[in-house]
Amino acid sequence: MLTAALVEIEHEFSVPGIYESWVLPVVLLVGAVAAPFVGTAGDRYGHKKLLLICLAIYLTGLLVGYHTPDIWILLFSRALQGAGIAAFPLAYAIIREQMTKPSADIGIGVISAMYGAGTFLGVIIGSWITGLFSWRLTYLFLIPLTGILLVLIFFYIKDTRSDYPGGSLDYAGFSSLLIFLFLVLSLFSLPEDERYSLNAVGLCVLSVIFLWTFIRIEKKARYPLADIRLLHKRPVIVLMVIGFLCMFSFFLLLQMMPYVIRLPTGLFLSAEIVGLVIVPGTLCDMIAGPLTGRMVPLIGCRIPCIVGSLMLAVSGVMLFILPLSVLVLVLAWMIFSFGMSVIATADLIGVLEHAGEEQTAQATGIIQSMQTLGGVAGPVITGLILASSQISTQIDSEEWIIPTTDVYYLVFFVVIVISLLLLGVSWFFIEEKKHTEGDL
Repeated sequence: MLTAALVEIEHEFSVPGIYESWVLPVVLLVGAVAAPFVGTAGDRYGHKKLLLICLAIYLTGLLVGYHTPDIWILLFSRALQGAGIAAFPLAYAIIREQMTKPSADIGIGVISAMYGAGTFLGVIIGSWITGLFSWRLTYLFLIPLTGILLVLIFFYIKDTRSDYPGGSLDYAGFSSLLIFLFLVLSLFSLPEDERYSLNAVGLCVLSVIFLWTFIRIEKKARYPLADIRLLHKRPVIVLMVIGFLCMFSFFLLLQMMPYVIRLPTGLFLSAEIVGLVIVPGTLCDMIAGPLTGRMVPLIGCRIPCIVGSLMLAVSGVMLFILPLSVLVLVLAWMIFSFGMSVIATADLIGVLEHAGEEQTAQATGIIQSMQTLGGVAGPVITGLILASSQISTQIDSEEWIIPTTDVYYLVFFVVIVISLLLLGVSWFFIEEKKHTEGDL
């Protein structure tokens, strides 16, 4: 819902664009770290219980965000909202344990499509609210809906697990990984004149220390945040790389959309147009998820990942070589969103093929984290690219610092490169797991 408002947020709080570029990824960063932690906790203490806790934290983030006085409180509220991203593995686990395998794959596709459905409603309603009123009112729209969702989960979701293993959760691993990722994000967000300063060196050193600490903790933990046994499987590593690259390219492009649509160096259109451009793509996302869920049990993960990668590459080429217009943006975003959803759904189901049912939430937490980390990196890289070449201009009698047109095409070029890399990894490295008749 805040996608269309990124330009206003940067201007209202008078912060460099690189800090505004945290607005989208900070939610994903916290969600990425929390997803395997919450998944493991759900396997142990109950998926429904953890689902309620995650949404209660998410609701707190909404309440804080509505009253935010500056960019830092806004980012804190967005971090709390990351608990909503962390809840996805719990939903996948509930579907996996309560449905037969073919139906569960379709169910996972449907839930993946709800990511697109949320984007559909969020972008169009958020752009409308931002254009007519204020971006802060988007929170008033979500607060009562989240309260209703908590009530529905409490009364209508059943928790069927009763054999939870004992032991404490990996709080130390969770904390060290979260700090490491925040340090890395801070390092990438340094202004250009500080990237070779002592601050940058200090952030690098601290990042290495906390990464080393996390690895040491995971090796010794009885119940680690990330199950190393899963990471030893080559197909899982390949699928994690694919998940990262897929969401990296998606959020790289999504972060740039409001700039190229709304600023004078782009199309110079209203906030409402952001929704109109993005919504057709989210509809494609909603269709592609369940469709891929039906296809994967029949043809495997490799072909959907190859087809999806080709679609990402085609959309990137369209944006790079065709003159910018609303029609070109709509068509390219539709193709891109469809391909992204195909890859993300096949990627998730592929990882579940290599995890036992008792590890469903943890396995989905790991792959969800890799996809989400891609979503964290994408907007930051876009912010760096947009900040690399800027000009000053007057908009409504106010001075604005905005990106030049050339940097939009640099983002399009990066999308093409990542798409071709995805295609290569999908084509040469995905290995299908052989099924017996009993599995199907």
